[in-house]
Amino acid sequence: MSNIKTQLWQSPKFAIERIEDEERGVLIFRFTGAFAANEMYSVLKPLAVVNIFEFEPAPGKERPTLNIFDITDVPTLDSSGLGLVISHFIRSRARGVRVIAVGASANVQQLFKFTRVDALIPTAATVAEAIAAPISRT
Repeated sequence: MSNIKTQLWQSPKFAIERIEDEERGVLIFRFTGAFAANEMYSVLKPLAVVNIFEFEPAPGKERPTLNIFDITDVPTLDSSGLGLVISHFIRSRARGVRVIAVGASANVQQLFKFTRVDALIPTAATVAEAIAAPISRT
């Protein structure tokens, strides 16, 4: 079975692509470029920005149990982007869906530590590592 790719956002500065891996029950949100969510607010309505990561499976399909934010190609992340990531993490956790951030650059890791997001959202070096990560009961 192949993965289904959907472009969620495209601008000259950054892009967001959703990759559905139904076989493993995983959604991967792949970011490329400097993630400046404030740019999204100038184009989309606020509710559309907040809900950009929302996903409803097709009828008869199960909701993915793992969402991965692949930020390998993100050199920087603005505060609005960080807020979107945290908001999605909280909503996903309430639904029993795990969220893991992968491939954080040194700049993004520093932001995660400074804001204590590193204590909230689990991280992994790669997508494969995130998929293989054991389920935490915390």
